[in-house]
Amino acid sequence: MKKYRKLFIGISCWLIFAIFLWGVWQNLGWIHRLDQFGYQLLQPTTPLRTRIFTMITHLGDPLLLLPLSLVVLVGCWWCHQRAWGLRFAGLQLVGYCLVIAVKYSILRPRPDHKLIPANGFSFPSGHTFATTVFVLAILTLVWPHLRRHWQRIASSILAMVWIFLVMASRVYLRNHYTSDVLAGLFLGTGWWLLATSTLDRFVVIRHRQIGG
Repeated sequence: MKKYRKLFIGISCWLIFAIFLWGVWQNLGWIHRLDQFGYQLLQPTTPLRTRIFTMITHLGDPLLLLPLSLVVLVGCWWCHQRAWGLRFAGLQLVGYCLVIAVKYSILRPRPDHKLIPANGFSFPSGHTFATTVFVLAILTLVWPHLRRHWQRIASSILAMVWIFLVMASRVYLRNHYTSDVLAGLFLGTGWWLLATSTLDRFVVIRHRQIGG
């Protein structure tokens, strides 16, 4: 039942992402209203808030998450969890290639008047995608070692705060539209759930073949 729940949630996330993709591609009105709402929600712009959000946005920078992912990979290797470490690294790498493919298919320009430099295209948010996949991977790694219910709740809340702060920073700094970061969230969540479910199923089938 658990694996089917992961598949259902993963497919649902990708369906929602597909709605955002269609809305952006067709330049629909509700996308513009959503983008404007998210931007206004994070106003006003002040020097202090800009400095804070600039620091926060680096927590989702793939240039930071890549070294952290390598640290996790080495840690898994050291703890004799090599298969999990390779899975972790592979999902990060292939997932980010997926984001790049979508970016260069949609070719959505970034917002004007950016507060910090940002290159490339806007849809979906690579920072949000990378953060979502990284955080879900860390949760998957640490949850079996969290025996108390409050520890799991606290770790989940911390993970959600991390993701949503990065999302907010990207919109505040005008590097992305609201629809970009929401699409990155659903794409990343769906990717992690569907990919891990598929890999888990493959491992089960492989073990059966070896056992048989």
